[in-house]
Amino acid sequence: YLTHQRAKITILVEEIKRQCSSRGLAAPSRKAITARIHARPRQEIVARRNGRKAARDRYAPAVGSLKIDQPLLMVQIDHTLVDVIVVDSLTRKPIRRPWLTLAIDVCTRCVTGFHLSLEPPSATSVALCLSQSVLSKDAWLAQREIDAVWPVFGIPATLHLDNAKEFRSEALKRGCEQYAIAIHHRPVRTPHYGGHIERLIGTMMGKVHLLPGTTFSSVQDKGEANPESTAAMTLSEVERWLGHAIAGVYHRELHRGIGM
Repeated sequence: YLTHQRAKITILVEEIKRQCSSRGLAAPSRKAITARIHARPRQEIVARRNGRKAARDRYAPAVGSLKIDQPLLMVQIDHTLVDVIVVDSLTRKPIRRPWLTLAIDVCTRCVTGFHLSLEPPSATSVALCLSQSVLSKDAWLAQREIDAVWPVFGIPATLHLDNAKEFRSEALKRGCEQYAIAIHHRPVRTPHYGGHIERLIGTMMGKVHLLPGTTFSSVQDKGEANPESTAAMTLSEVERWLGHAIAGVYHRELHRGIGM
């Protein structure tokens, strides 16, 4: 049972019966076998069946968690493929899912900026997200007729990033040096170090699932829905919707992590 083949209990019971029969022994019941499995430490079971990394990610304490007590002391940035299909602004025919680059201030949990694009993540998308993060949002909100305030701007002291190639680009490095922004790459295979941005992305994708043309986050969630037939929003319309979802909704909700 404790192998990478990850045999089901039914198969385990049959194998035990076979071995007991060949040795002239009375086989234990399924209930007794299941109880013996449950008596073992769960972390050991996961480690033997799924590997030590899986067990460490699930059960090991998240040492070195981030504790930031000043706004803009650290900003996390990451990308995600948005769970919605956008349409062409002229023909209204479906195109594809856009990419979202998102930035969050670790101290306040406020979104400092984002960039939506049909192009895959690159140093350019990171730069455009950073530009919106640093600058005042008043004109941006007014141009899109978003009735909300977004009083978040300023140069961050540190960027906290994963190890994707666009986050290790020479362009990003030189730009940050010019504005005295430190870059900190989180250790490899330590997803909990980027927990703030990961949770934010999960929150935003949950909101996106209410839009026409959503692909949801899994085949099971999508069911029989056909996102291409229901897609109705252009890239700029999704961008406007995201701006309102952030400034008009998310920032006004109570964040359980900080109680504010």
